[in-house]
Amino acid sequence: MSKRLAIVGAALGAVGALGCTPAFAACTTTVGAVMSLTGSLGVLGQQIAKGAELGVADLNGAGGVNGCEMKLSLLDDQTSPSVGVDAAKKLVDVQQVPAIVGALSSGVSAAILTSVTAPSKVVQISPASTSPTFTELAEQGKTGGYWFRTTPSDALQGVAMAKVAKDAGIKRVAVMYLNNPYGQGLSKEFTAAFTRLGGTVTENVVYNPSQPSYRAEVGKASSPAPDALFLVGYPGDGTTIAREWIAAGGPQKFLLPDGLESQDFVNDVGVQYMKNVQGTAPGSDKTPSLATFQSEFQTKFGSLPTQAYIPNAYDATVLIGLAMEQSKSNQASAVRDALRKVTDPKGEKIYAGVAELKKAALLLAQGKAIQYIGATGPLQFDRNGDIAAPMQVWSVSAQGKVEPTGMVTVSQIDAMRLAT
Repeated sequence: MSKRLAIVGAALGAVGALGCTPAFAACTTTVGAVMSLTGSLGVLGQQIAKGAELGVADLNGAGGVNGCEMKLSLLDDQTSPSVGVDAAKKLVDVQQVPAIVGALSSGVSAAILTSVTAPSKVVQISPASTSPTFTELAEQGKTGGYWFRTTPSDALQGVAMAKVAKDAGIKRVAVMYLNNPYGQGLSKEFTAAFTRLGGTVTENVVYNPSQPSYRAEVGKASSPAPDALFLVGYPGDGTTIAREWIAAGGPQKFLLPDGLESQDFVNDVGVQYMKNVQGTAPGSDKTPSLATFQSEFQTKFGSLPTQAYIPNAYDATVLIGLAMEQSKSNQASAVRDALRKVTDPKGEKIYAGVAELKKAALLLAQGKAIQYIGATGPLQFDRNGDIAAPMQVWSVSAQGKVEPTGMVTVSQIDAMRLAT
């Protein structure tokens, strides 16, 4: 039975506090977005969506896209692949969007890619789907070149997490991972990297979403006894598992990935139990774009939470607008081909914000090359639509706050991968 789709967002033409509303021609260009606004990723997705909204506001503040107002049609996938596919079909078949920002969950993005965007030849650019599966699909020629992501693959995060665990003196780790492409990929990459570094994965236990209890899985992961638990998942089910792990007497030493970088998750589990946390998440190079993004986000929304993927959503949305501007077209194939052109390392550097996007439009109108340096750093898409980026290390402070504590650089990750 089909689930009801929630249409959560629409026009974001006015710039509000970011600037005056420009005059547009009598035209609009609509792009789609499919994100988890409810479900197990909802607590993160509601914030990530704001990044896309800010991107649209900045593009419109700079004069729109090819003189037309840009609008965002944002649909909720409820963190469900089937709902996500229905949402994407509505965007493609009914609204005829040339590009979709999303999804967030790798499982939802994979379903949309294989069922909707690749067959329909529509650009899909995810700010948060990290599974190595997408690289494999691209290498097999199954994406048609229409897949991109502004976040690095878990092939990088798995290596970074292994380094973080080793540096923390952890030798024996139990892994519990969600049964979807995200969980499967990250578990595999971490296990391989941690083993190469001399660590031991005591158990690798898969779990399915939306179970009322995970006591059986927790029991399996607890024996033989590990030094720490690497829990791969999202806040909803992750909260249940963490509570049951603690209740069963498991060590209160946690390795947590991007999907659990959430203050709400820490609060729900109980900050008194989360005093020994080592986490990773895609990070951002410090560029002028990052400072502009942070300032604008706080002006528009009040505060910028410590969690991953909000700036990634901003960059994904801005890149779509710039690609349309470069190609002077809103056709999907033109957008696909232009995405690498607006990140040309030989082009003039363009940063985030209304003033810089106005500059970009002028340069593109003159036929000049540009390199957009995003809020997440330089975005160099390889032939599979992947990027390289550093990994932020995060923890929980003595006051119970999720906060960044360091960075694993791209060069460090590359060195570890080459050493194997």
